[in-house]
Amino acid sequence: MICAAVKINGSGMSQVDGDKEVVAVPKEEIRRVSLSHDPQSRHPFLRFFAGFVLVTTGLILLTAAFIIAEGGVYHLHLQSYTLGVPLIPIVLWSMVGGGLWLLIGVFRGRYNLLIDTEKGCRKIFFAASADIREIARFIKRANEELGYDIDTSIMETMYFKQTPDDDKQSV
Repeated sequence: MICAAVKINGSGMSQVDGDKEVVAVPKEEIRRVSLSHDPQSRHPFLRFFAGFVLVTTGLILLTAAFIIAEGGVYHLHLQSYTLGVPLIPIVLWSMVGGGLWLLIGVFRGRYNLLIDTEKGCRKIFFAASADIREIARFIKRANEELGYDIDTSIMETMYFKQTPDDDKQSV
């Protein structure tokens, strides 16, 4: 069975990239498996801090620039034309935009299977585009058909919006 770059079969679990296995964990080594969700950023606190600093600094300086309302326009002289470019507001809005991009990146994440083995913990990541409903069906099949006991307690805190497809499946 394969779901969003994760393959589970009778011999173990693995993460696949195309046709090749990137990470493989044999079934004999598996002690415990649980579904988890991790941020994509390696250092989420640093990313959050940098984003927060950029946004607040940019907004404070933008407010000050609008209150002062002087300067901020650099005049470019191209032959006989004069072009006013508001460099300071452009730079400050770029700071705010970059900070927001960093902040949003902290909250993006992806699902993975955290596998506890005798040698330590391993993570097998689902693709970033994986839907939690698809993952839930995949884990349910792995539990029923292959006998894997995968802890899905993380899903108890999630809210699933009812879709027309869910109504058809329950009938």
